[in-house]
Amino acid sequence: MLAKRIDGYLAGLIRIIARIEMSALVVAMVFIIASIALQTFTRYAFGRPITWVEEGAVYAFIWITFVGASYGAKQGKLIKVELFSANFGEEGLRRIAILSHIFIFLGCAYLAWITPSVIGIESRSTTIALPIDVPRSWFYSVPLFYFAFVTAFSSLARLFRLIVLKDRTPLVAPFPVEEQDIPLTAS
Repeated sequence: MLAKRIDGYLAGLIRIIARIEMSALVVAMVFIIASIALQTFTRYAFGRPITWVEEGAVYAFIWITFVGASYGAKQGKLIKVELFSANFGEEGLRRIAILSHIFIFLGCAYLAWITPSVIGIESRSTTIALPIDVPRSWFYSVPLFYFAFVTAFSSLARLFRLIVLKDRTPLVAPFPVEEQDIPLTAS
């Protein structure tokens, strides 16, 4: 069936993006930890901290925030209220998911549409302490554009799955151990 093949291609592409995002998240976290450890060592061992580490760590943290949010959206780990979900059947939950992804798509598409103009403005200033001059937009607006564009695309793929295939499973499988696996009461 054509719809299942399209869903397979979309899900495969989303999974590839998710793997790249996870790798980038790991690299950014290792960078933050290693650079701050190195700065701490140079500060106390030599009395001379590395000046660019704090700025670099902040920029890496900004990228982690937006890439992590994009990755979480692919797993279906959006902010949600599950207080009333027991009152809806499978079809009701699917309709709520469709409505949610329509809003996510519209919001992210709008952000992706307006962010390039902000990138142009932010590109006028560069970083302060990094060893090379990099436009600040690469650390503020570009991560926002990435998040908005990729999340809008992921929402479209999810909408296709929800509407055409009537399937509520996320495009990227969540981690095996999740919050709901933790017992709420003591044994």
